[in-house]
Amino acid sequence: MPAPIPLHRPLWQRIKDAALDSLTNWRRARVVPEGEMDLQLAIELNDATLRDIGAPEWLQAEAAARRGADSLALRAARVDLAGGGLRWQ
Repeated sequence: MPAPIPLHRPLWQRIKDAALDSLTNWRRARVVPEGEMDLQLAIELNDATLRDIGAPEWLQAEAAARRGADSLALRAARVDLAGGGLRWQ
């Protein structure tokens, strides 16, 4: 006869698992390669600034594309409440 499947875990087991998960996630978040962090920070700069500091063309293009996408998203989300109705601009 197969062993029954427990439908719940004891409280101490849930607390231990939650603590281990939290510790694992914290360690994973801390271990970000320094070069990757620098790249993420550089992409936040605008393309003109990247051009001025001599960044590679691909990084400038990626920053320009991200800025364009952000601009389109903001424009699409703008709602005009004048006139009592909603209108997407």
